[in-house]
Formats: sequence, structure tokens, C-alpha cells
Amino acid sequence: MCLIYGTTFLGIKTGLNGGFEPFFYAGLRFGTAGILVLAFLAVKNKSFPAERRDYVDMAMIGIGMTGIEFAGFYWAEQYVTSGYAALLAAATPLLVTLMNYWINGQSITQIQKAGLALGFLGVFLIIFPQILEGGLAESNWFISSAVILVAEVFYAFGAVHSRKVLARGNNPFVVNGFQMFFGSLFLFILAILFEPVTLNISNPMLGYSSLLYLIVFGSIIASGIFYWLVQRTNPLFPSTWTYVSPVIAIIVGYILLNETLHAVSVIGAIVVLLGVLLTNAPSFRAASGSVERDPAA
Repeated sequence: MCLIYGTTFLGIKTGLNGGFEPFFYAGLRFGTAGILVLAFLAVKNKSFPAERRDYVDMAMIGIGMTGIEFAGFYWAEQYVTSGYAALLAAATPLLVTLMNYWINGQSITQIQKAGLALGFLGVFLIIFPQILEGGLAESNWFISSAVILVAEVFYAFGAVHSRKVLARGNNPFVVNGFQMFFGSLFLFILAILFEPVTLNISNPMLGYSSLLYLIVFGSIIASGIFYWLVQRTNPLFPSTWTYVSPVIAIIVGYILLNETLHAVSVIGAIVVLLGVLLTNAPSFRAASGSVERDPAA
């Protein structure tokens, strides 16, 4: 999952470079993936939710984790590098921790509070070099950074809320399929409202190959693994793919797109990851204890 998600930032950037409009591009990705997943599950006679509230909840999850989250990333990557976007994404588990506290009243230990403080200090370090270079005066860069961070808040809400849906016994792959489908509807609405929707893109080979990769690997395989982990662990643990993915995104962005990053931004990412490790400490201890108690685990 980490390997795939780490290269999706590159896939988004290359598709945009190929000529796709961001909202339409994201809608095509998740709409196609969602329909394929649901069609496959229907053929396999997998049971779909029977209660209306499950579909309402899946729509909420889809709008948060897919619609708003990826509308933000796809739009922002028009103006920032894929590696920079991945660095900001490293703050996601911190926001999941806060969302768990706000929604579920989950207590936050002193160590976790220190981790949160450290993590958001790291976010500041990530954007600090651009601020020194006058980034605040560059509206596209500043707005893009803010859009990514706001989008992560909605992703965190969806990640926490998805646990409730899965706790009712719903199949994680069914939830994944409906999440992508509902999220794509939101993205297509944005595309209709704000973009000239067209399939005539400037570089079809680059654009459609990136789209195919994002559909099959980024949406179907990696997202399926994500929900499988949410069902078997907790809302926080699967979001820790952001530990590894920024490193992968930086490497592939540097090799394939000749992207560069400031050393201070990289240090900021390391600080964020240290903060995330501290906030996850209780989960890691609990997971380790359960394995020790149950050899079969």
C-alpha cells in the first residue's frame, strides 16, 4: 500500500501534465474504479448494505475521503510539485488523531500531545523555505498549500467515520467501491461547475497511462488494502502509509520529473514523521500486546 500510494502523487502530476483538467481527471479515476469494484463484487454475489443509513454514511465517507481530499490534491498539484504535496500529506495521521478526539472523545496522552505539536512544527518547516522565498506573495502556491491541508481534514473525518460503517459488518471492499463512486459524483459536479470537460487532452499517451495506473493500482488495489486494514486494526493505523509514501514520492519525482526540494522541507517531513510516531505509540503498544497474547495473530 505504501509503495502504491507513494507513486500516486507522480501519477496525478503526470496526468495533469498530459492535459487533464484536475476535477474531471479525478472523477474519471474514482468513478471508473468504483464501478469496476462494485460490478466485480456483484458478480461474486457479495452482499451489499441493506440499510439506508449505510449508504448515507458511505456517501459522507466518499465526499470526505475521495471527493474533497482528491479535489484538493489534484487541483493543488497544478501549482506545486508531487514531492511537496506528498510531504504535506504526511500530516494526515495527526489530523486523524485529532478527529478521533473530537468525534469519539478518544483521550490524548501527554506523549500524543507532544507528537501533535512536533508534527505541526514539521508542517511549518516544510513550507518555511517557500515562505522565505516570497511564497506568501505567490497566491497559487499559498492557496495550494492551504487547500491540501484543508482536504486532509476531510480525509481524517472520513477515515474515522468509516470505522463505524465497517463495525456494522459491511464488507470493506463494498465500502471502498461505494466510497469511490459517491466521491466521483462530487468530483464530476465540481468539473461541470468549474472546468471545460473534454477528453481531447494534449498528451493522450501520458494522460491515459497515468489514469490507468491510478485506477487499477491507486484506487482498486491500494484502497482495498486500506479498508481491509481499517476493519482489522483502527482508523489511525492504515493512515500511517504517509510514513513511507513521501520518501517514495520525493525519489520518483526527482528521478522522473526532475523535481527538487529544500533540505529544510525534508527535515520538516522527518519531524512530522517523528510526531506521527509519538501519536501512534499507544496503538503500536496495543497491537504488540495483542500479538503476544495471541500466538495465532
